[in-house]
Amino acid sequence: MNEDKVRAAQMAVERIPNQAIVGLGSGSTASIFIDLLAKRAQDEAMDITCVATSVQTQQLALGFGLKVVDIDAVDRIDVTVDGADEVDGDLNGIKGGGAALLFEKIVAVNSSKNIWVVDSSKQHPRLGSYKLPVEVVKFGVHHVFNLLKSWGLSPVYRQQEDGNYLTTDSGNYIIDVDIRDFTDLPKLAKDLKALTGVVEHGLFIGICDELLVGNTGQAYRRPDQQQQ
Repeated sequence: MNEDKVRAAQMAVERIPNQAIVGLGSGSTASIFIDLLAKRAQDEAMDITCVATSVQTQQLALGFGLKVVDIDAVDRIDVTVDGADEVDGDLNGIKGGGAALLFEKIVAVNSSKNIWVVDSSKQHPRLGSYKLPVEVVKFGVHHVFNLLKSWGLSPVYRQQEDGNYLTTDSGNYIIDVDIRDFTDLPKLAKDLKALTGVVEHGLFIGICDELLVGNTGQAYRRPDQQQQ
């Protein structure tokens, strides 16, 4: 599986032009991409500026010698490369297994192009095999939890190894929910975002432009962009 991730990451690195502003995703495959991008940038003397989607990603990129700036220090993001926890045939996905979904989505929606790097185990006909993360502010969190429960989402607080609730880089909690019984995911995405106390959720709909699958070497474009 690691070889598959390396191949997907390498495919993405080859798509990065010189002088690009690059969004750096979070997770294992994104970390491999950061390593390979840094090596290419050094070997080819590329002028690359990066925006990170988590504190961990920022520290990793800086450690590899990449230039990392705050998102508000740039006027644009040319391309963002990130992983995904699950992807369907329309390139909609679930992200947030690493609890960085808020920053990941902010970077993604402000990027001209989004590339996801995965192995084929992340591809499914429809979303729902993976729990959907919902990021919630701490104040009143139990009320949001109970509402999600009343919707039939079987919510579960994400916990750390010590049993305490996991806290995101933004100081919020994560509630993981089961969406297998929901067929209208765009509606669910809007309904979740409209809940007071919900900061963001891990449904990434219409965001991924190109999916790179390492173990097959295949590249997929979102259906509405295939003729562009």
